[in-house]
Amino acid sequence: MDKSKSASTEVMQPPENSGFRVLIVDDNVSFQKLLALSLSMQPLIGVIDFANSGESAIKKANALTYDLIFMDAMMPGIDGYETCTRLRENPIYKNTPIIMVTGLTSPLDEAKGIIAGSTTYVTKPVQQVPFKELLNRELALLTYRKNNKVS
Repeated sequence: MDKSKSASTEVMQPPENSGFRVLIVDDNVSFQKLLALSLSMQPLIGVIDFANSGESAIKKANALTYDLIFMDAMMPGIDGYETCTRLRENPIYKNTPIIMVTGLTSPLDEAKGIIAGSTTYVTKPVQQVPFKELLNRELALLTYRKNNKVS
């Protein structure tokens, strides 16, 4: 990994490039790196890309197809809720898992995330055991869809 690049522009690739493509959308570079480190331990994940704003996420999602998206709710410009809603308007992302990962903890915030189209809602700080279980479920679903040509 080229350390001269910021986390919002770099792409992490494991040795085998056949895994799922992931987009992490968060304006906090430290959290991007922490989440990427956790995800990179999963052999089914092939590429991890980053966006530090909703606008950047939409551009990247229009340029490449992502299998799994992790989205912060609070970002400058277009927030995660609006970004999620806009991504869901694109038929490619109709069934893509979009996981809100945010510091907002109220049930109203979670409901807002689900209404916006997020698959599920995880609060920061992320608890590693439940997060790993969630990730395993999502990757199992993605693998099933890929192997059975289900969208």
